Amino acid sequence: MKRTNLKPYCLLALTIIGLALFVLYFDTVCLGAARLVRILFPFFLGAAIAFVLNRPFEFFRSLFGRRNLSPKAARLLSVCTVYILALGAAALLACLAVPQLLENLALFSENVGQYLAQAEDFLQRAAARFGIEGLSFSRAASFLQESAGPLAASAQPVLPRIADATAGLFTGAANLFIGIVLSVYLLNGKDMLLAQVRRLCRAYLPPRAQRISRRLARTVIQVFDDYVAGQCKEAVILGVLCFAGMTVLRLSYSALISALIAVTALVPVVGAYLGGGVAALLLLFVSPRQAAVFLVFLVILQQVEGNILYPRVVGRKIGLPGLWVLLGVCIGGGLAGVPGVLLAVPVTTVFYQLLKEDIARRESRQEELSPRREGKGDGLSPRSPCGRR
Repeated sequence: MKRTNLKPYCLLALTIIGLALFVLYFDTVCLGAARLVRILFPFFLGAAIAFVLNRPFEFFRSLFGRRNLSPKAARLLSVCTVYILALGAAALLACLAVPQLLENLALFSENVGQYLAQAEDFLQRAAARFGIEGLSFSRAASFLQESAGPLAASAQPVLPRIADATAGLFTGAANLFIGIVLSVYLLNGKDMLLAQVRRLCRAYLPPRAQRISRRLARTVIQVFDDYVAGQCKEAVILGVLCFAGMTVLRLSYSALISALIAVTALVPVVGAYLGGGVAALLLLFVSPRQAAVFLVFLVILQQVEGNILYPRVVGRKIGLPGLWVLLGVCIGGGLAGVPGVLLAVPVTTVFYQLLKEDIARRESRQEELSPRREGKGDGLSPRSPCGRR
């Protein structure tokens, strides 16, 4: 075997061995990948926070750069300003929303018995209208009380679960703190990190791979930037409008339901409707009329926000067709749960944009080659014998 052929054959053999080991030890590989993700979760969280705050950071850096400040001073002032504003906005939102949420939850817990009685009365009247007899909540309640004894006996080891929950809470707080600190370092040293990544690409990648990686990175950053900005603005707008409308209509639990709608609006396409279904079920315990009014109000709000306010406020859209959105949400939710649903749309958009660019490039190449192919055998080419005089 020649030495020039040795390297490709070795790479092919290593690839086949690697694929065979991956198939044979798939469970072990998945467990190792999950453990690696848990270990690197603070870094991923810090990168996500830095990516969300990158746009306001660039705005303040350009603003401070016009004040005849040095690049280092403008960068430090921008980082401090962005994090002070972000922490202040989070504290203000907590001061305004948390008391309302706690009040709504306390009111709901106090009126649970009344809501159940109203629901039982509503079901009994509906059953009497359709001729169904023997429907009562009291039998179900007695059955639950009788079965509560064995369930309580089987749930004796509660202290280990409480300890695990407490440890998980402290771990989450520590990961959040580490993520914030890492995001500060990432924003402050963004230029140096990007320069190092470019040097690595130039040193270890061939020119064609460098062009592909640059195009891929540009598409990913553009798509995720548009998606994060658009979804956050849409969630805030939808939550504020929902709170204002519910306050005007004098519906119950306006703060709790508005926060729920704003959070579920981060899930594309169906998020706000899922939150609206839970909110309508909550209002159904209070009054069926309020639940019906809320559903009508939510449908009107979604139409106004999606067709009028969102294009004007958010501006540039991702441009992904609805069928691709539903397909990405289904696949992402099936593979990774809630994080998969949240990341399904931008990931699908990246694939869609790359596929569209590749198709356009191949079509243009075929159009350039088609006249040459047509001119070879049509009898009109200068080299063709039939075309000579």
